[in-house]
Amino acid sequence: MRKTIRLTGRRQLAQAAFDFRFSELGGRPVGTLAISDPAALRGFPATSEIRVKLTENKLVRVLSFGTIAKPATVADIDSEVFRAPSCQVRIVNRAQDRDGMLLGSTREWTLTSGGEPDGILLFQAAPIAPRLWSLDIRDQEPPIVYIDESIPNAGLWARTDPVFGACVVPAVVTEIMRAILESREAPEGGWEDDWMTWVMELLPNTKPPFGASYEEKTKWIDELLDAFAARHNFVAGARAALAPAEDKS
Repeated sequence: MRKTIRLTGRRQLAQAAFDFRFSELGGRPVGTLAISDPAALRGFPATSEIRVKLTENKLVRVLSFGTIAKPATVADIDSEVFRAPSCQVRIVNRAQDRDGMLLGSTREWTLTSGGEPDGILLFQAAPIAPRLWSLDIRDQEPPIVYIDESIPNAGLWARTDPVFGACVVPAVVTEIMRAILESREAPEGGWEDDWMTWVMELLPNTKPPFGASYEEKTKWIDELLDAFAARHNFVAGARAALAPAEDKS
């Protein structure tokens, strides 16, 4: 039976106070959690449970790392199913009269596994065949483009291949910008704000169409894609990559 966690008066915890990682122990995949700042847990009942919630592509796992009085450092996990999960440390009350109440939590962050950050966009290898790529837009973390792991050096390939860049990245930008523009106001902080800073470098003399019609947003995104493609010279890069080998000699 699924247990509901109540969100009453929770405390915001610093992510830096915790170090969560994937590892192996005795040949089995595990999650490890180190508490780098024990002061972050002061004030919570000693019987409170320490959990890490992992979410990726509709898959959710909750790992238990003991209690504040008796913390554990290792929890079993099938880490092969996770490549770049959204992670959150949670402190949950286990007292009988308040069982399941969420007392505190960190913000969510992305734990990459072999992927590398690339500014405002992450590229990560994952088993997503028959699809070549898939975009995951998250609430509190930068978007991730998953590339099927059958591609050698998938993350590096996606960041550097001129044909992929010319054909796929504009579609990725379009989806992300549509998600950002769903709000009626410009973002204040978070990954969306980072994206808008990048956008204004490409279109410094335009006003983002927050609250505008679908047609106005579409026109503005088209202008953004033109500026983006021109800056990176997508057509020339793709033509050079697709030219027969003898033409390059």
